[in-house]
Amino acid sequence: METRREQLWIDPEKCTGCGRCLMACAMKHHHRIDPGLARIRVLRFESPALYVPVVCLACDQAPCIKACPMNARVREANGTVVTATEACIGCRACVYICPVGSPAVNPYTTQTMTCDMCQGDSAGPWCVAACRREGALTLVPSESLTSRAARKGAARTRPT
Repeated sequence: METRREQLWIDPEKCTGCGRCLMACAMKHHHRIDPGLARIRVLRFESPALYVPVVCLACDQAPCIKACPMNARVREANGTVVTATEACIGCRACVYICPVGSPAVNPYTTQTMTCDMCQGDSAGPWCVAACRREGALTLVPSESLTSRAARKGAARTRPT
């Protein structure tokens, strides 16, 4: 089992909730601008005003793979965890067990879908290219993700 070599780094403090990442994702995978078809979602919190993009983390011990009664959740060669649409019955077991609730539900087929990092596209993830807010959504090596998150958390707790 291979883990991801690259991950999406999401900084909610920089996200403006513009939805460009949603539109780019839907265009890449479904050839139309329909945020409901995006494999990335942006949660909106009112107080304080905060937008939090949510994407599959491709957990090492992905509980969604184990929870799927149809074995429709699979790990791809690039480490991403995706839905095999020919097997998915839309039961949403993967959605309920996911620690971050990342599997999105296709509103037209009711099957789940998650980020595949735009696998096979040499340009990389379209959501990253579409994001115009510097540092809100970037692609980083997987091994740097934990240390990057730790530094950001430590900076928040530093006395002012």
